Amino acid sequence: MSGSRLLAAALMVFSTAALAFERAPELQLERALPVDGMPRGNLSALQHCDGRLLAVSDREDTSLFVLQRTEDSYQAEIEPFLLPAETPSSLPMQLLAGAWLRGLSGPALDFEGLACDGDGNRYLVSESQLGVLRLPPSADEPVAGEWLKLDSALYTEGESRGLWQQINALAEGIAIDAEAGTLWLAAERQARGLLKLQRQGDEWKCPLAGCVLLAERRFLPTEPFGPGILNREVMPVDFSDVVYWQGRLWTLERNAHQVCRRSPLSGQRERCWSFAQSVLVEPYFYPDAPFGLAEALMIGDDGIVIGLDNNDRGRPDGDTRPWVFHFVLPDDWREGYQP
Repeated sequence: MSGSRLLAAALMVFSTAALAFERAPELQLERALPVDGMPRGNLSALQHCDGRLLAVSDREDTSLFVLQRTEDSYQAEIEPFLLPAETPSSLPMQLLAGAWLRGLSGPALDFEGLACDGDGNRYLVSESQLGVLRLPPSADEPVAGEWLKLDSALYTEGESRGLWQQINALAEGIAIDAEAGTLWLAAERQARGLLKLQRQGDEWKCPLAGCVLLAERRFLPTEPFGPGILNREVMPVDFSDVVYWQGRLWTLERNAHQVCRRSPLSGQRERCWSFAQSVLVEPYFYPDAPFGLAEALMIGDDGIVIGLDNNDRGRPDGDTRPWVFHFVLPDDWREGYQP
């Protein structure tokens, strides 16, 4: 193929990938509340467990946060837990080195996701280790965590499909069913993906069809949300959280500013809803953020909740707290849904 034809083909592929993104219907914002008491604004996950609203910070290796609702905010209270003596990981040395370097200046496990089973056990996914820490239900004293025994094929199969390629862009979300029999992980970006593990005794194994449900490397158009908004560079599509609810996977797609409903068997997208018009306007817009900040997703009968990890960035009004957005559950959330 000549150079000009090769260039034309490449441009066509890029154009197709960019045009594949369409703004989804907007979610209706019900309320937005700040969170007090979380250091550095690193709100990475939210989940209801045993009737309590819990949050995770990717800068805290040994504690969760319990969020209590006040009249106009959430107040975070620390719930400490104990780590095992060792941290197993199947990652290669070049990826583990990133966690080691980060650990020189502070915590290094980088917990990015939270899920709960029907018995109240909590599951935290460590991005830096590609590991899952299980915590028993809360007690009067700090509980001791246990690392799950994950199939080594989780890394090797994912790597062969283009996942797990970059430091600080590995596992960004976790979901589990109520029976704690199936677990899903979301790979963040370049490439992003959805993976599945099933419990066999005290181990978590890849299904016969393989761990990887979905792996894709695509990019958003340069101006998906209007001139001057997050268009300083071409952004990759990504996943920043995943939830299992009503028999479906629900993904938080940070850079596209949308929530999508997906098949738990294939990971294929079924429907999406946008929250761009709520978070990309003042006072909620962060002018110095080169990418989306939505990292926490929670879904229930009472609506869709999204938390921003502002990483201590300030808004135009000077507020540096993380914020939680409550959206009305859309009337058409079941449209196209097939059990």
